[in-house]
Formats: sequence, structure tokens, C-alpha cells
Amino acid sequence: MVKTWFSVLKIVCLSSVFAACDSANAPLDAGTRQQIDSTVAAQVRLTRIELDSLCVVQRSTELPRLVDSIKQKRLQEIERQLRTVPK
Repeated sequence: MVKTWFSVLKIVCLSSVFAACDSANAPLDAGTRQQIDSTVAAQVRLTRIELDSLCVVQRSTELPRLVDSIKQKRLQEIERQLRTVPK
């Protein structure tokens, strides 16, 4: 994930440098806008794929742990309630 954010940051910095080399009042030409759009779109696709894979990994590791934790709390709550029930 850090690698992805570094890549996005690198693209933003590079596009800022290229934009700064020209006159500040001159708008970007169509070719430059197209190149920036395609670069950003490609990076967004890669980032989305990486984030999706991280979500899958986290779901398979974190979800069972969280469910076990909730189950333990609920069992403790049931035991506590059973102790207070008159016999």
C-alpha cells in the first residue's frame, strides 16, 4: 500500500514539475491532459487492485478474530446472566 501511495505521489510531483516548467498562465494542451488522465487512470486501476487484494487478505485474517472476540464477549454475557437467574 505504501508503494502505491508513493507511486501516486511521484506522479503528482512529476506532473507538477512539468506544469511548472511552462508559463503559469498557459493552460495545458490536449496532449498533456490526455497523458495525465491516462497515467492517473492506470495508477487508479493498480491501486484499486491492490486495495481489493488487501481487503481480501484482511477479511480472511481479521474477520475470524473479530468474530471470535464477539463470541467470547457474548458467552461471558450469557454466563453472567445465568448466574443471576434464581434457581
